[in-house]
Parts: sequence; C-alpha cells; structure tokens
Amino acid sequence: MRTLFILIGLITTLTLPAQQYTQLWITGTAVPGGTQKLEKVSDNDFKYSGSLMAGELKVITTKKVGKKTQFLSPTLPDANVANHGINYTVTSDIKSESWQVVVDDEHYRLHVNPERKMLHGEICQPWGELFIGGGATDTGWKEGKMQLMSQQTDNPYIWTWEGELKRHEGVEEPTSFKFQGQNRWYPKALHPYVQGTDILSDKRLRIGGDDTKWSITKDGVYRITIDIFNEKVQAELIK
Repeated sequence: MRTLFILIGLITTLTLPAQQYTQLWITGTAVPGGTQKLEKVSDNDFKYSGSLMAGELKVITTKKVGKKTQFLSPTLPDANVANHGINYTVTSDIKSESWQVVVDDEHYRLHVNPERKMLHGEICQPWGELFIGGGATDTGWKEGKMQLMSQQTDNPYIWTWEGELKRHEGVEEPTSFKFQGQNRWYPKALHPYVQGTDILSDKRLRIGGDDTKWSITKDGVYRITIDIFNEKVQAELIK
C-alpha cells in the first residue's frame, strides 16, 4: 500500500501544470508611475507595451510588494530587459536580481512566458512593409504577389487594408490567410494564437512563432487594421 501511495504521489508531481498566473505587474524606477499591469494575452503570455525609463524593474505577482509577492528574477546578473529571451527564477526575495533598462524609449514591448519561465523584450521599430496573402485572397499563396497594406502617416505602427476575402475552391487552405512583413514568407510574419481563428472574432496577434493562420467564415469585403506595436488586429465585414 505504501508503494502505491508513493507511485501516486510521483505521478501527481510529474503531471503538475506549469506555473499559472492570473495577473502580473512590473515595478521599479524604470516604470512610469512606479507600477504597471501586464496584459494577460494567454495563460503563457503576459505583455507590456509602452514607455520605460533608464533604471531597474522587477516583475511581480502582486500589485504591491508584500509578504505574498513573488519576483520573476533574471537568471543572469544585470540582465537587459531588451533581449532575445532570458530565463527567470521565481523567488520571494525582494533583493533578487532586477531587470535593467538602459535607455528611455516610448516603444518597449515585453513578453513574459510562465511556461518557459522566460522574458523577452525589445524596443519596437515600425515595419517598412506589410502584406496580406493566402488562400482567401485573390492572389493566393504566391510569393511576390501578396497585397500591400497601407501605413498610416501619423502612426507608422498602424497598417490598414480593404478588400475581398472569400473561399477559393481548388486552392490549398482556401479560407486561410496571414500577414507578412515582406512580399515573401520569411522572415517576418504575423499569426493568430490559434490555428484557424476567424479574423472577426479575436483581436490578438503575435509576431513569429508557429505558422498558424487566420480564416474567414463569411465571404465579403473586409476592412482590416493592424497595430504592430500593440500586436492587435481589428477586422470588420463592410459588405
């Protein structure tokens, strides 16, 4: 019987899910106002898009630092918050390593992934081009034939497109499409979080990652607006 309990306990330990958070914040001298809440995009993606100042910040699990606060502390000393992905440890030690912000900028974008225990950060720059292509478009999946979106003059992070999306029989993935940062499939691309997401139903998008695609459930003329900095897409069926 004791062996059975040990086995059950081992199985339970091995099948425990990754740490899940309902809310995360950043706080410190680098954070405007002292503390800012991260947007929960999914269970494994918390995001901040906005200004940071030169200084330090900590990622915390409570709005105010207290006895129950946990700190998502970088595993490297003097870790720059603008990075290609640095792992963190979870600790209750307020004196643990902080994330470093080297320069002031209005367009920092941070992503915290609790499943991988990793923070990725960057100073976001406007893209020079943005295209739409795929089976639901008139030009299909052909490189060099995708349709160019229009960049707003007063906000270079915003792109718009208006045109027909419909099911094209005889084409691979006839109701699917995606957005590319160049008139070919690599390297820059935008994707939905879930394969086959109806463009009318979800405003989330992510840059890079798995090759998931949007889809349509209704043929028609669409107006689509993409915000590269805030990683949002807004679509409406206009006729």
